[in-house]
Amino acid sequence: MIDLMDDISNTKVGEKQLAIFWLGQNSFVFKTHAGTLIAVDPFFSRPTPADVAIENFYVHEEPPVKAEQFKVGYVFCTHDHLDHTDPTTLSKISEHSPRTVFLGPPESHNHFLRIGIPEARARILKANETTEIDDFMVTPTNSLVGSEKSGDGKAWTTHYGYIFDFGFVRVYNMGDSSPEMTAEPVKVLEMVVKFSPGIAILPIVGDFPGRKPEDAFRIATILKSRIVIPSHYGCFKNRTIDPQVFVHMFKDDLSIKPIAIDYMGKYVYS
Repeated sequence: MIDLMDDISNTKVGEKQLAIFWLGQNSFVFKTHAGTLIAVDPFFSRPTPADVAIENFYVHEEPPVKAEQFKVGYVFCTHDHLDHTDPTTLSKISEHSPRTVFLGPPESHNHFLRIGIPEARARILKANETTEIDDFMVTPTNSLVGSEKSGDGKAWTTHYGYIFDFGFVRVYNMGDSSPEMTAEPVKVLEMVVKFSPGIAILPIVGDFPGRKPEDAFRIATILKSRIVIPSHYGCFKNRTIDPQVFVHMFKDDLSIKPIAIDYMGKYVYS
């Protein structure tokens, strides 16, 4: 089995390059030329319903890495759902990687504090405000339609997509989408389009039955990113898909290159 942290550590990243590692679902690690490690939505615990065996629930029974071994500079959570703000994973990272800083929307930030992450290492981010950190900048944008209530009257959990600016390329990780968002994507994407991200990471299946790879394809054509990477699959057996279904949709659009990163694999952008 690949020692993921060794692979990340040993990967050389040149000037104007960015290494992108995919750890399943929406879990990614970015490595810059300066060696900065940025994680998005690390989800390494394996909770299961009481009546389902773990081998019947997850595509990979074992997580890609033990949380105790996961040492990065920054962890960004897109929203406070278990597979995006995982308290078991985050608390172990905080304990064993004492320099890691955790960033997210209000609900994720509150969760950071509840599980014992020190306040000095937990930051709340505001939508549409750009923050400069080390050798990159990040701007959160709302990834759901701008309503405080869902169709059934329940309050939304704040969902961010993140635009990471590395100087030579911007990377957009959308996090999640919703039925309302996929019905009217331009409402959400207007802000993102202004940043012209060269790489877009988009969910192709997931939390609601109607989310389809066709939705991510439509979003990709609106963003016009040069590279598009599928996410939010390859974790739960009842919510996954062959990413080549998504890749194949771009066969007639040579202006966009789809990259399906292998599980625990990497893509180096130059």
